[in-house]
Amino acid sequence: MVFAHFNLVQCLLYTVPMAFWWLILVFGEICSTNGFRVQNLGGEWTVHETTGKYSNLSAKVPGGIYTDLMRNKIIGDVFYGTNDTETRWVAKTNWTYERVFSVDETFVRHATINVVFEGLDTFATILINGVEIGRSENMFRRYIFDVTKALRIGQNTVVVRFVSPILMAKQLLSNHGYMVPNACQTGVIRGECHINQIRKMHASFGWDYAIAVPSMGIWKEVYLEGYDTAIIRYFLVDYEEESDFWLIKTSTYLDSTRNTTIKGKLTYEIETDDHNITKIAKINHQIRNDLKVDFNFTIPKLAVQKWWPNGFGSQNLYKVSVKLNTTIDISYINTTIGFRKIELIQDPIGSGFTFYFKVNDVPIFAKGANVVPFNILPEESYNRDRISEFLEIARRSNMNMLRVSGTSIYESDYFYQKADQLGLLIWQDFPFALFSYPTYPDFLENVKAEIRHQVKRLSNHPSLAIWAGGSETELAISYNWYGVKRRFMFYKKQYIKLIKTIQSELWSIQPKALFVSSCPNNGKKDEEVGYFVMDPTSTLFGTGSYYFYFTNTLDVKSHPLSRFVIEQGYLSIPDVDSWMTVTDDVTNLYQDGIFVEHRHHSNLGAYNLLTTIVPQLDISNHKEYKMFIFYSQIVQALSVKLGVEYRRSFMARVTSSGEGYSMGILFWSLNDVWVAPSWSAIDYTGKWKILQYFVSDFFAPTIITGFIDSFRNLQIYAVSEIPRLRNSTMDVTAVVTVYKWTSFEPVHTMRINATLEYGKGTQVAQIDRDLYLRNVGCGSFATASTNCFFHLTLESDGDVVAPHNLVLATTLKYSKFQKTRVEIVSTRKIRGTKFEISVKCDGISLFVWLNSKISGEFSENGFTQIVPVKNVTFEAKKKISLSVFKESLTVIHLNSDEYYKF
Repeated sequence: MVFAHFNLVQCLLYTVPMAFWWLILVFGEICSTNGFRVQNLGGEWTVHETTGKYSNLSAKVPGGIYTDLMRNKIIGDVFYGTNDTETRWVAKTNWTYERVFSVDETFVRHATINVVFEGLDTFATILINGVEIGRSENMFRRYIFDVTKALRIGQNTVVVRFVSPILMAKQLLSNHGYMVPNACQTGVIRGECHINQIRKMHASFGWDYAIAVPSMGIWKEVYLEGYDTAIIRYFLVDYEEESDFWLIKTSTYLDSTRNTTIKGKLTYEIETDDHNITKIAKINHQIRNDLKVDFNFTIPKLAVQKWWPNGFGSQNLYKVSVKLNTTIDISYINTTIGFRKIELIQDPIGSGFTFYFKVNDVPIFAKGANVVPFNILPEESYNRDRISEFLEIARRSNMNMLRVSGTSIYESDYFYQKADQLGLLIWQDFPFALFSYPTYPDFLENVKAEIRHQVKRLSNHPSLAIWAGGSETELAISYNWYGVKRRFMFYKKQYIKLIKTIQSELWSIQPKALFVSSCPNNGKKDEEVGYFVMDPTSTLFGTGSYYFYFTNTLDVKSHPLSRFVIEQGYLSIPDVDSWMTVTDDVTNLYQDGIFVEHRHHSNLGAYNLLTTIVPQLDISNHKEYKMFIFYSQIVQALSVKLGVEYRRSFMARVTSSGEGYSMGILFWSLNDVWVAPSWSAIDYTGKWKILQYFVSDFFAPTIITGFIDSFRNLQIYAVSEIPRLRNSTMDVTAVVTVYKWTSFEPVHTMRINATLEYGKGTQVAQIDRDLYLRNVGCGSFATASTNCFFHLTLESDGDVVAPHNLVLATTLKYSKFQKTRVEIVSTRKIRGTKFEISVKCDGISLFVWLNSKISGEFSENGFTQIVPVKNVTFEAKKKISLSVFKESLTVIHLNSDEYYKF
């Protein structure tokens, strides 16, 4: 949906030339469409601390208290050093925002005048000219307050008094008379208490990936609206595919002056490939508050093309608009839809159910990641440049789905618009996570109002695939994470009551919406037993979530064969350049130091890193911070890669125990909210880790993969999701090449023919590792796996059709690779922002890592170089000279004294 309601930006879109937008945004001029008028109240405000310690500070709206205090130099950058804890007082203080504005006589004459706050974070009292006109209690709601009687011609004042969310959460705890776990996000998280008492972004109170900065402020647009009869508030468009036409089903929600009879017409217009189609509905309704007008019409099926996820077809989008004409007011909403059918398939299979998505009748393996807020300060999280950058990366990385988890926020309109354009399906959690929640009437009414607004705002987006009731909410209760066992039945009933409330409100607006109660959960099985099971991570149903630190993460046994992996992640450490944006002391980067410990927010964070690295690499010199950073990124990348490829090899097939039929994995996480050890593929500064450079390969439409099983067999599988294979097969040749670590020349090459079907893991070969390697000259049974490795290629008609893949015959720790020299031998400029780098090595070199302080992306990185010279390109984000780029460029690799003990 381009605009889910008629707000200031919408008014500008329809009535003001683009060249004059800046005048309205800066000076708050009035925008009107006949009777209906909108006046922006954003821009320059002032803010003061309630007791007067800080007064008359400049403020920006939309904005927030942390960004305002940083701008006024009252506090330092909350992301730098340990400022996140040193500025903790901000969120425990009450703050007041205010501004003066003028309205003219014509505006004041409207029968209804509202002030509309698209987002207030979180507890606020609003006054116009000293008169209280409303209060807020939920950052996810839109608040509309009638100011008809409070407003006057000429100069007016608006005051918004915010109360500390920390203090309010504590106060609300006592309102319902029982403890709701978990009480506090303290300990290593260094968070605040009782976020589950209030409706605010959970991560803002501190999380295992986030700092605690519980902001306050007017974080979205605020404006006045004046009208005399009625205006459009929401416009929902649904559709059903018939044999030769599409049935378009619209719902238009109107707001009106109280006890008014609305007379007029609604004009609907839909864009098609041939021409625009217009339909008109007359209205004559007497209403008291609001009205929903349903109107259906048809369009020829051939007039539009279907919308497809990334990799499966085009993202065809069509504009649909509705205009309300009454005797006085005219208002518009313009939205965009994509014609697609999406289903969640949960059919019986063995003793469980499948769990996968079909789009336009085509089974889809969901390939993607979880996204965390694009900034922990909510007013900054809607930054379009940052959203666009990360979603474009996701598309280029062959992803087709992203998950917005329950720890986050409902993302901006622009986020979902961009996802529509890029073919990225969105798994949308309602913002509930990890904890139990109160269910007293006021809390549930607050939740209902939130859901009604957000579902109406987002429902039109073809990218929005499914809603979930929250993240790990069922898991926390069933696994007794917070000591709920002694009152288990009580908390179970509270959970079910909340989930049923969420589901009921969702389906009252969007009856066909896909919904699961929590993540992870057992999907259909949960529904059948009343939305609660004792093992929500069962591999035979629904979704699974996995964070294993005490097993060998490069052993396939560490990767359960769930139907759908909703989360799996491994910790790693950002690059040195990223760390130096938050400290000026390089000694802070030692992993056993106070500074890094301060930024480890996961339980046993540093220890968990060690336990994943130890099975793979020798960390006896782990105090060398550069080496430890490098190791952490290597192991993270290899672990996620194996997990993804192993699950993809089990597409449309199961083990003898019924596990498998894996149809999705969303790793945790794509992005980050600060520079710290975390699970992200891209750090907070935008710098890619090794993992992100691997993503486009392991999510490629066609892959060949291999792993060593418990019987020391090399299992080789291939899978393809190329759309043209839906009704055919592809003959391929797997090329299995064995190299010794000591030579560029292959020891042996084997070619194996196979036939691939769409969306099905095909076994290409099973090879006795030790016997095969001994026979081709890698050494004795005892040493062959340490001397050699496998290189896999997939060909069809002589063309390479999948990314090359490397399979270690044993762990890195025991592989006898040699010390090598790697150097950059030439760099040339291809065009303004693109460069080519030639990398030379004197032997097979592992995890060759090119680094530049210039922002941009390499075509490959963290690669294994099996040829003497390899060319790689770099795309900078802005034009730079060749000399500047060359000066910034460095290279490291695992086969060196600096990074490995030989």
